[in-house]
Amino acid sequence: MVRIAIYGAAGQMGQRLLAMAADDARWGLAAAVEQPGHDGIGSETISGVPLGDQFDGDADIAVDFSTAEATSALVHQCVAWGMPMVIGTTGLTDEHERTIDQAATKIPIVQASNFSLVVAVLNRLAVQAAKLLGDEYDIEILEAHHRFKVDAPSGTAITLARTLCDALGRSFEEDVVYSRYGTEARRRAKQITVQALRLGDHVGEHTAYFAALGERLELKHVSTSRDSYARGALHAASWLMGKAPGRYSMADVLGF
Repeated sequence: MVRIAIYGAAGQMGQRLLAMAADDARWGLAAAVEQPGHDGIGSETISGVPLGDQFDGDADIAVDFSTAEATSALVHQCVAWGMPMVIGTTGLTDEHERTIDQAATKIPIVQASNFSLVVAVLNRLAVQAAKLLGDEYDIEILEAHHRFKVDAPSGTAITLARTLCDALGRSFEEDVVYSRYGTEARRRAKQITVQALRLGDHVGEHTAYFAALGERLELKHVSTSRDSYARGALHAASWLMGKAPGRYSMADVLGF
């Protein structure tokens, strides 16, 4: 049995992780952690583990779906404890990413903007489509999430755009834009626009478009439940146990 500590445990993802881990004999729940001052501190979580605001490092692995600042602090703690990490927090800055890079020289870390196994496959298929179709095909990305999501575009959409830029030799900073408007808004060659919709309680949807004159290919992933993300995060945590220090992706987890 692997003892797991879940950070951001009162959030929507945290609650699903707690419930799914409690139902899986492979996992023992070591801790459910939230930020100090959270209204739920001291209450019993969906798994029966009390929600706390501190953790002493007595676990085998940490799974983090908290906030950018909380993640940054937790990374330093996990390095001190020698504890592997699964990081699903989005909205991270370049500075946060550098902190994770440095930590990954000491501990194994799987980080993903989306832990759905199908989203990992979507990224893989999008790269193949882009390489096969070439620069004559326009590429656009559209994502949709619930009205309460604080960051936009989603980390998943940004990751997809970065992946496509890397595959095609394009510049993420120069070729990716987040809006198109005005009296002269024609798309330029090699440009990729990432746009966001916020709709009610929408769990999540990502579409990559590849279009030329007369035809269009759409690669789409639609989430109907957060369980797909939680299941993928637990799959990544299981895979990470015993790995050497390093920064791993879901492509590594799936063996792409």
